[in-house]
Amino acid sequence: MNEAYVRRKVFRMFRLMGYWPITQTDAAKCPKCHALIRPPIGRPDILVLHPRAQTLVVEVKVMHPADTAFSFNNVTPEQHTWLEAWQASGGQGYLALGIIRQAKTRHKLEHLYLIDWRAWLEAEIAVKPIQNSIPLVAGKGMRKELQAGNLDIVTLLSLYELVQQEGGWRLPKSHSAWTDERGQNSEQ
Repeated sequence: MNEAYVRRKVFRMFRLMGYWPITQTDAAKCPKCHALIRPPIGRPDILVLHPRAQTLVVEVKVMHPADTAFSFNNVTPEQHTWLEAWQASGGQGYLALGIIRQAKTRHKLEHLYLIDWRAWLEAEIAVKPIQNSIPLVAGKGMRKELQAGNLDIVTLLSLYELVQQEGGWRLPKSHSAWTDERGQNSEQ
């Protein structure tokens, strides 16, 4: 289980909602000349199109079973710059964060977050002065400042957790990426 698996889950969720997601592979070979074609550096993994709504961009990341915190360095400077520029231009950007955990003998996608880029930046600003990673849960064994301020993914970003249902994941109606039947963003 890896980032590609989480990307497929996010892709499928948007597809079932009536969006037209387009994924970007990290690199592809040209069918004619067989040269390696690299996409623009920093461009998010998924472009989410809808005929009557704003285009969303989604960068996909994962936390593996051994990880207790997500390093801010996992989002490259180029990805950071791209998402900030997209947001500054009035676009909606998201960080999809899949939490993979050990389930008996196999791994499973335990939690999936679709975090608004603005909320992610706020979390970075709150946690970076203390350390360069944000814990999944700021519990016992973590720095006291993180515990006292509840500076962790589960607390700070709980509004962005997706709901698991039979057959996949779904976006809660209160989520900022939700679009109603008319193509209007629910926040508008």
